[in-house]
Amino acid sequence: MNQTGKLDESSVLPGKRSETKVTLVSLAYFFFVICSYYVIKPIRESLALELGSENVPLLNIVSMASLVIVNALYSLVVGHFKRDIFIPFITRFFALSLLGFWVIFSFVIPMPGSEPPSLRPPEIVKAETQSGAETSALASTSPALFPAKAETGRKHNPGLTKVLAIGSYYLWVNMFSLMAVSMFWSFMNDVFSVEQSRRLYALIGYGGLIGGVVGSALTSVLVKYTGTPNLFILAIAILYPSIWCMQYIHRNHYRPEGIPEADNKPAIPAHPPRPWDGFLAVGKNFILVLMALEMFFYTFSTTLFSQQFNYMLETELGNINQRTAFVAGIYGHINVLSLFTQFLVTRLMMLLTNPIYGLLLLNFIQVTGSLLMLRSPSLTVISWTIISRYALNYSTGRVLRELIYIPLDREAKYQGKGFIDTVIFRFGDGLSSAVIFGGIQIYSYGVWIDYSILGVMLLQFYVILRAAGLYAERLKQTGTDRLESEAATVS
Repeated sequence: MNQTGKLDESSVLPGKRSETKVTLVSLAYFFFVICSYYVIKPIRESLALELGSENVPLLNIVSMASLVIVNALYSLVVGHFKRDIFIPFITRFFALSLLGFWVIFSFVIPMPGSEPPSLRPPEIVKAETQSGAETSALASTSPALFPAKAETGRKHNPGLTKVLAIGSYYLWVNMFSLMAVSMFWSFMNDVFSVEQSRRLYALIGYGGLIGGVVGSALTSVLVKYTGTPNLFILAIAILYPSIWCMQYIHRNHYRPEGIPEADNKPAIPAHPPRPWDGFLAVGKNFILVLMALEMFFYTFSTTLFSQQFNYMLETELGNINQRTAFVAGIYGHINVLSLFTQFLVTRLMMLLTNPIYGLLLLNFIQVTGSLLMLRSPSLTVISWTIISRYALNYSTGRVLRELIYIPLDREAKYQGKGFIDTVIFRFGDGLSSAVIFGGIQIYSYGVWIDYSILGVMLLQFYVILRAAGLYAERLKQTGTDRLESEAATVS
């Protein structure tokens, strides 16, 4: 009560009253982060091809090693500063870095063909418009139309400055994807309780899916008018509001920082944290070994297939702006399809007695794509395979993998899962890149890549079947399936 005898509004369920606002701002926060990411990611793919598709695997190998160091530095910063200090600081660092890349690729070492049409000779613009008409249709509509090969067998002799600039940007984007998204979800976990997260995380996640659609669409459309380098300014304008969202949430959420609710308190460890705890957690739990193998085979096959995409994209499209628009169109299709598969496929898989078998859908898509590539290789086939598999993985695959960890103990859920999601993921990507780099030196590009993918898919098929069987056994041991059926009966 206040002095007038009326009930003080600030004393009435402040958490419930502010939850809706904080949730909507959180959705906007995720939107800005992912939207900016899908502006800078197509630029990364396009610039990397300036060094030659055969050299992209080297960038992935270096990235695998560098991200280990970046993750250690990130952990050090997070351990020494509060979230309202380090999150805005790191985000402003990203924005300042984008400004630096804009200066580099606009004035220091501008890429040929990356200028906006208004600054290029009319005859060149006219020729590229005629040769890339079908490509423009692809980027804005559907990957069913492709231009004739514009330039094949290009020689790449980049100078040291160009290699360092493009390589630095490639690694920087990978760092951004690791830290920005990790910061966001760590912040969300600090803001919302377990009960809230079960109700609200799906809604907040749609902010990222919509951000991916919008970012890809903006890149596809605007690159034709602004050129590739000026998209860095667009990314800054989209990313910076995420700082304001974070600060609003920090000021208005009602859970005191550092005082988690009872169901969020971590168990007291038997020993101080060690760098190899994740590895040990995986090694002593066979279902985690299977999940590590599943993740490894997924990233290994994905990187092999993506290298074919890079090679065909390089030979089909010689202009950097066309490549940027094309890749942005691919990511746009992935995010749009993810919105539908989130509603349809994921929900259908959850109706299965054992949803883990749904992971086999990712295998079927990859096997179909590889068989089609062996019969009639084309950019159309490889593009739609990537779109279908990535979309299903983003919406359904990730959810199904999370289900496996629910009946496991805390060590498996945190140390084991963290090791699989970071180290194993990057190891699969890096090892596959090493195989590609060595293979193309001996065999060049050819059917050996798709046959290798089919062999990996066979192994992953077996791993998924074993993991699904162990998952069912673990549910029976813990009684989870019985409790869920009783809950369904009561409801």
